[in-house]
Amino acid sequence: MKDSADTRRSGFRGTLRTLARRTLRTVALLLAFTLVVALGLNLDGPPADGPPPLSFTEEAQLGAESRAADLAAAATALSVAVSSGGASSDGASSNGAESELSGTYAETAGILQEQADALWHPVLSDPPVTSAPTAAGLSEPTVAAESTAAPTPTPTPAGFVADLFSSAQQNLNAAVTAEPGIARLLASVGASQRRQALALADLQGLKSPPPGPLPSVAAGPSPTCPAPIPRNGTAGGSTPRAGTSPEDHPEADLLGEAVAAEHRSAYAYEVAAARGAEPSTLVEFAAEHASAAGAGETLLRTITCPQPGPQAPAFALDAAFFDDPEATLAALNTELMTMYVDMVGLTDGPARRWAVQRFSDLAHHQHLATDAVEAFPGIRN
Repeated sequence: MKDSADTRRSGFRGTLRTLARRTLRTVALLLAFTLVVALGLNLDGPPADGPPPLSFTEEAQLGAESRAADLAAAATALSVAVSSGGASSDGASSNGAESELSGTYAETAGILQEQADALWHPVLSDPPVTSAPTAAGLSEPTVAAESTAAPTPTPTPAGFVADLFSSAQQNLNAAVTAEPGIARLLASVGASQRRQALALADLQGLKSPPPGPLPSVAAGPSPTCPAPIPRNGTAGGSTPRAGTSPEDHPEADLLGEAVAAEHRSAYAYEVAAARGAEPSTLVEFAAEHASAAGAGETLLRTITCPQPGPQAPAFALDAAFFDDPEATLAALNTELMTMYVDMVGLTDGPARRWAVQRFSDLAHHQHLATDAVEAFPGIRN
């Protein structure tokens, strides 16, 4: 009997040990699974090598920064070369012209470096490149981290201007589809670089390529508008249903304001042309503003139900306009540029594309009116 009891106790203890081992194994597996989920470990295999791919906006920002920094370094080198007579240019055949051209390249280098600094990404960018002025003029670019790369040869003036035009177009193209904040900066930098390229081309008698077409974008869905009701109960009427309002589209108000601003600008240029001695250019600008207003109205019809109402045939002009029409028109152009570059950061799709195009056109008008070049046209400080 005693042996039988001992046997039963031994078997019971063995069962307990087996259950304990199974329980511990289950708990260990649960803990391991929980740890894998918490740490985000990859159960399908080892993690992929390298960082995740860059987004379109990140690539556009880094590309614009790199081009601006490289162009700043090239402009610095050309400024030094021109001042020492080491770079030939059709527009720099005298000491005075060489001095002016050298100074323009130096100014261009400074503006491009400002743009590179503004485009610098705190995580993805390389150490910033700077072009620091010295007592003898602008020095060669220096890098925060010492580089062993061979020095880059000084570019030709024609090659530099072509690269500057290309960079400007790439920035304007990217502004059409990049994320809003960077898109606004890219549009401003692109317009500035094109103006710099035009100024240098004019100064040196170089060819200026026309602006390229901006990339096309897909239009959004058409608004679903209520059907019109018959007028006086008869069929075939076209009176809109009472109480209807525009689709809830955030871009409709912005487009409406832009259209109204273009109509006001067209009127101001027409009045200035009627009072001026040489109206041809003013008449041309008035026609361009009127055409832009028409394009904006067409775009607005695609996103809002009620059609844009008729514009006023005339607008009030303040006394400053009659005292100095030229200055007033220049200020008006600047206001429009600010409006459109802000619109780039607040819209997308066809409205964004139209805003980029109008901003670029207005920047070109400003180039024709003044030689001053800004690093970030349209962007308020």
